[in-house]
Amino acid sequence: MKKWFLLMFVFLVSCSHTPNIAGKWQEPGTISSIEFGQDGTFTAIDNMGMTVGGSYTILAKGKIRLLIRSQNFNDEIIIGNFAVQDDELTLTLDGDKEVLTYKKINNTNYK
Repeated sequence: MKKWFLLMFVFLVSCSHTPNIAGKWQEPGTISSIEFGQDGTFTAIDNMGMTVGGSYTILAKGKIRLLIRSQNFNDEIIIGNFAVQDDELTLTLDGDKEVLTYKKINNTNYK
């Protein structure tokens, strides 16, 4: 019983330290943005204005899984790392080690 309680305590503490990425984030100097919903969905717009969407899952501290859904193509899964510090979100995508940096756009709907 003590082991189960300790395991649950460690799990709850680790979850409470996961940064909240919900909200809208924009890449400085571009039109690129990504918006994470509280419901586990996201929408991203690239610098050419192309929009993609899907769902996201926080896998562990600093790890994220993005499932990109497309009508014309097969679904794509991207795994990466993320970090939130103040109003800055950094995503590092595992496949090509691309680093994307965004600034939070103030929006009270996500607090």
